[in-house]
Amino acid sequence: MTPPLPPVSPRPPHGPAQSWSGLAWRAGATAALVGVFYIARGALLEHFAGAGDPATTRVAAISLLLVALLAVWWQVVSRDPRFHAPILITAILALSDASFGLLENHPAPPWLVSWTDGMVLEYSPTFLTMAATVLCELILGRFMWGKWPNLASAYISGISAGILVKSSLLWPFVLCGLISITSKYVLRVSNRHLWNPTNLGMTVMLFLAPQYVASLSVQAGNNGWAVATIWVLGGMIMYKLGRFHIPLAFIIAFVPLAFLRSEITGHKWQAELAPITSPMFQLYIFFMITDPKTTVRGRGPQVLVAVLVAAAETFFRLVFKDVHSLYHALFVVGPAANLVEIYADRARKRRAKRAVAPAPEEVSEPVPAMAPAVLTKT
Repeated sequence: MTPPLPPVSPRPPHGPAQSWSGLAWRAGATAALVGVFYIARGALLEHFAGAGDPATTRVAAISLLLVALLAVWWQVVSRDPRFHAPILITAILALSDASFGLLENHPAPPWLVSWTDGMVLEYSPTFLTMAATVLCELILGRFMWGKWPNLASAYISGISAGILVKSSLLWPFVLCGLISITSKYVLRVSNRHLWNPTNLGMTVMLFLAPQYVASLSVQAGNNGWAVATIWVLGGMIMYKLGRFHIPLAFIIAFVPLAFLRSEITGHKWQAELAPITSPMFQLYIFFMITDPKTTVRGRGPQVLVAVLVAAAETFFRLVFKDVHSLYHALFVVGPAANLVEIYADRARKRRAKRAVAPAPEEVSEPVPAMAPAVLTKT
């Protein structure tokens, strides 16, 4: 018997108007908080200049700003898990930049300097990359699926590309972001894209244009508070999304492999473990290997793939002296695991289809047709 449906509560009056008014005040509060922060930031840093490490002061100020913004938007973001990953990558961007200046700044072109009357002398390619990925996602999503897509993935890919790409030119940042987004719509098997978008974009750029592109290194983060905050926030969000076991499995495999590399290469074990604290590593374990669209299903297979990625990373680093072993390990193992799952699903469906198909009836010997009786009149 089908259980009765729960009663539908009536919609509160003026719901849309309340939604728009709530959005308006939150946007206004956000602008005010960010404006006050940037106006008071200089005086704050100068006031605490002699209190200790300036990076710690910047991290504390950014952390307070992020907490205030989260409080403003809590009723919105707490209801929709799609906001959680963008919040995490925003925290990684802000705290890592506060810790050791993660964002690159390029000299502004002469026309921009002239147009702004000298107020804008530099720009960050990260934010232009974010704009490019969001625009690309909007166009391709509308063209391919006939509807406006959710932009969380484009936002994450834009920030990731903007952080990971290192170049004195603008086009490598933008091209990496565009390759990342386009790959989701082009490189598909059974309606699934195989590669993590940013991992593919970075791998392609490092292969095609190594003379113009470098990658954010795996240098250790040099501020413990920033690293701790990112790890706590990342762990909480991954746990709530039900994917914490993936980065945990990768780290559990990475640590003993680091000691193995230390024994083989003679490097200090601290140097082999140091990448764990780097922003690149954090992006890698919280976004690339946990991407819901490009990971296999099931906790056991996901843990196995994470361990295989860690093993492949060590293999590439030891055998080929590969400085981009993190990218290449996921580039090889991730799609291979997805293909295995896709073809296993196809085989399972074929077996199930054959199992439910009706068995063919036994064919008996043909019975000769009887000639119709001829009635004669006697």
